[in-house]
Amino acid sequence: MRILVADPDKTRRRRLAERLAALADVTISDLCSDLTETFNAVEHRPPTLALLAEELTRRPEFEMMEILFRTLSVRWTALAARPGAPGLDPEGDDATLAEGLRRCLVGGRLPPPAAGAGLLRAVDPSGADRLILIGSSTGGVDALLRVLGSFPADCPPTLVVQHTGAAYSAGLARLLDRNVVPDVREAAEGEVPAFGRILIAPGAEAHLVLENATSLRCRLKAGDRLSGHRPSVDALFHSAVPVARRVTAALLTGMGRDGAEGLLALRQAGARTIGQDRATSVVYGMPGAARDLDAVDQELPLSAIGPALLKATQRIRA
Repeated sequence: MRILVADPDKTRRRRLAERLAALADVTISDLCSDLTETFNAVEHRPPTLALLAEELTRRPEFEMMEILFRTLSVRWTALAARPGAPGLDPEGDDATLAEGLRRCLVGGRLPPPAAGAGLLRAVDPSGADRLILIGSSTGGVDALLRVLGSFPADCPPTLVVQHTGAAYSAGLARLLDRNVVPDVREAAEGEVPAFGRILIAPGAEAHLVLENATSLRCRLKAGDRLSGHRPSVDALFHSAVPVARRVTAALLTGMGRDGAEGLLALRQAGARTIGQDRATSVVYGMPGAARDLDAVDQELPLSAIGPALLKATQRIRA
């Protein structure tokens, strides 16, 4: 059994690793101090079981970590912060610790279903100049998997701003790429949006925007935080106003109001706009703010948003 231990406390981490290594049939695969190290270790050397300090499981970035566990069928559990608390008790005797590990392996979480082939078999020529823009925050990683999981291999050019820490955007792109049919990558300076490609706003040092000079290109634009974020959904949406009639934009679950003003500007300029409904949002902040501004053409449950985005840009073929 290969076990990964993740705990910010160096002393606790090493003490638990030494105890685990002394048990029969246990190998320590990695020792990690934070979720960034944990994500990279799991992605490249998937363990049989991951043990994480309870405080790490409460961080916003853990949403992406948990989805990676499901994707790779890695079982995980939190380490109990105190005796009697939920999770594996790291302070029990060796027999208790070994039994706790066995119970963790008996349970576990199923990986998400593999992405289907999407709704469409081919892009309709009448939608050849269309763009899809998506913004999301809290709860957005799982929401993006649901929405993008309905996209076909030749989906319209799609740009996404998901609020993540600076160290997580590349991992997010790889995670999505594992689980959906189109190609997913971080957007690069000067990149031309293309069919079958989903571009993720990279890092936390620049805004992802569209520039329409001689041709439509991605730009990574330095600047202050906008609507509290960098990259900002509002920055992307506002940059697309000159080509709004080509755009279908969706604002998914998230805290705050980033993207609401930009979605309104897009709608007023002729774009089709969609907001996630309250019932399926983890946090109904961003889509709720957009609804209050009358920026939303359609408010839909999460399961309907992917098909609606595609229907707005393409004609379904039999």
